[in-house]
Amino acid sequence: MDNLTHTLTGLALGRAGLESATPGATLALVLASNLPDIDIVFGLQGTAAYLEHHRDISHSILGAPLLALALAGVLRLTLRHARFLPLALCSLLGVAVHVFMDLWTSYGTRVLAPLDRTFYTWDLVFIVDPAILLMLLTTLLVSIRLPQPARVAALGLGLIVFYVGARAVLHAQALETGIARVPGGGVVKAAALPDPLEPFRWRFLADTGSAYWMGEVRLREPASALRKRQKLPETAVVTRARESSGVAGIFLAFSSFPWFEVAASEGGTEVVFRDLRFERPGRESFAARVLVGPDGSIRRESFRF
Repeated sequence: MDNLTHTLTGLALGRAGLESATPGATLALVLASNLPDIDIVFGLQGTAAYLEHHRDISHSILGAPLLALALAGVLRLTLRHARFLPLALCSLLGVAVHVFMDLWTSYGTRVLAPLDRTFYTWDLVFIVDPAILLMLLTTLLVSIRLPQPARVAALGLGLIVFYVGARAVLHAQALETGIARVPGGGVVKAAALPDPLEPFRWRFLADTGSAYWMGEVRLREPASALRKRQKLPETAVVTRARESSGVAGIFLAFSSFPWFEVAASEGGTEVVFRDLRFERPGRESFAARVLVGPDGSIRRESFRF
């Protein structure tokens, strides 16, 4: 999820009664709710390095708790009268909720790193979900104005959990509906990707090995046909780019539905790898470009979100 959502969630957890646990409890919750995204520092090394390390060890069940304990230690040394154990528990809750919420999105989270660097994703909500943001803002504003703010905040957080649970049910329906529409079956992998505004509208992708099937699933409307996208045969140049380019390797380890295109370019042949989950008309996003020279050398490589 986006950092505004994480920040408001930390504040809501504090208003739900945890703010009284110890001086600095709300601060611990807000900082911990954003702490796993400390991996943004890898962006200083470039976009490919950020892609390689984002939602990796800092978002895992091994790394995130260590960050939480470090935060609690720093706050204990900084804040007068603060107690370490409540700070540690609030920090642990904050990072746990952060990782849990990131699993809801389509980007993917390597929650088991470094033991397993698979990107796990539940595809339940868009990375910026307006409904969740609205519920969080309303919860915080109402909790300030009404008595018993802890109950108000707890109710607001409960509504968010209910909303995400409802989207999980819709996601399962969309996935089942989409798979049933693939001609001939043979689906190897499929995904139903959420729309940021319409809970009943999903982008559907299916991999049948030799082709992709793509389209929209609208749960309240009649079924529409899927579009077939035949995979291109992998040439020697593509194999060279895939095996020898560090940027391509990082990107393909991330991509669930990879697609490549080949074009002649000045200085050699350019291979462009994309992830169909993030393909948008008229905008290049999540694409790795590799220029392979006539001698097979990698002459240029780049990645763009």
